[in-house]
Amino acid sequence: MIKRDQTEIPQPGLNPAAGVMEETLEHYEVTQARASLAMKINPSYLNEVLKNKKGMSAELALRFQHCFGVPADYLIRLQASHDFKKAHHAKSGTIEKEVEVLVTPAA
Repeated sequence: MIKRDQTEIPQPGLNPAAGVMEETLEHYEVTQARASLAMKINPSYLNEVLKNKKGMSAELALRFQHCFGVPADYLIRLQASHDFKKAHHAKSGTIEKEVEVLVTPAA
């Protein structure tokens, strides 16, 4: 098994994908309500993403890309990295205890 030093993976901070979205809205002086209307999404969903209460979906990333030109794959990579850090710090100990090792990588 490949052991990872817990200090190698930083603790997750604020969701960087949400930060990019928020900065984009501020830069173009677009309100959440206006952006939600343009993207045809529920305003409360956008607000929950921007407030770190929900993660960004691939669909939201595509809608944001179409509306503001920010590449969806970039937003998804930011979201995935954030999700990994959260899961790693919250669940890696439990997973190591629960999951059976079937293959041990060669050293």
